Amino acid sequence: MVMLVDAMDRVLAQVGKRVVRCADRGGTITVEACSTVRAAPCPNCRSWSCQLHGRYVRHLAERLVLDRRVVLAVEMRRFRCLNATCPRRTFAEDVYALAGRHQRRTRSQAKALQALGHALGGEAAARLAASLGLHSSADTVLRELCRAAPGRKRPAPRVVGIDDWAIKRGHHYGTIVVDLERREPIAVFAGREAAIVTAWLREHPSIRIVARDRAGAYSEAVHTALPAAKQVSDRWHLLCNLRDNVERMLHRLGPQLRQAAHQVVVEGVTLGRQGAPRGACLRGWNA
Repeated sequence: MVMLVDAMDRVLAQVGKRVVRCADRGGTITVEACSTVRAAPCPNCRSWSCQLHGRYVRHLAERLVLDRRVVLAVEMRRFRCLNATCPRRTFAEDVYALAGRHQRRTRSQAKALQALGHALGGEAAARLAASLGLHSSADTVLRELCRAAPGRKRPAPRVVGIDDWAIKRGHHYGTIVVDLERREPIAVFAGREAAIVTAWLREHPSIRIVARDRAGAYSEAVHTALPAAKQVSDRWHLLCNLRDNVERMLHRLGPQLRQAAHQVVVEGVTLGRQGAPRGACLRGWNA
């Protein structure tokens, strides 16, 4: 416990906090920290103020320590802006290095959820996070991914795949665009109409190859927005279409296939109705 307090004290000192108490109750370690900040800059006008307006406690969830849940109870001080022309009258001290605005988890825990979400997606990441003690929903994991996305600089896409996905099957659909060179999604938006996809494609003139299904809306969108781009049918949809056509053919010709199977002759022996040899047993055939 002493080592935990020392480690927490060094981390919290970077944002003007100091650990005053650490308690273990019901499997949860609560670390209470007071503020050592005497003045802070206004986020609007950046003028410094030392006039204290009030204080409150902010609870932040941290990663597990020895299978114990860790919660930081951090004192936050609110100051009054002394700039008469500033529209903001009061503001809280900045702890951006520890946690984002209005967040109930530390940046350390948020980064763990982002890594899980990037590797597994929403639902699977939420299930694994629960087993690791990072209790979170699939929507929260996806929100953390969205918060982390603006900081990443992606190269202009060249080869993309476009497909639809069901928001509510049979009623509402969306479109997902995947960068096939980096193998990661780069855009998700509601609707699969040609006008919506065309508007997105016009914002990305670097695209040279588009892999899609046989839907006419996507073909029209690519032809309108990027006439020089090459359109290809992706392998998954080709195999899916082949499977569907073979299944429909087998259902349609089922009676004829069964009748033909009854007349099959193997080495001079006619197969019966159940496929067993009639009148004799073939080599390796269990009578």
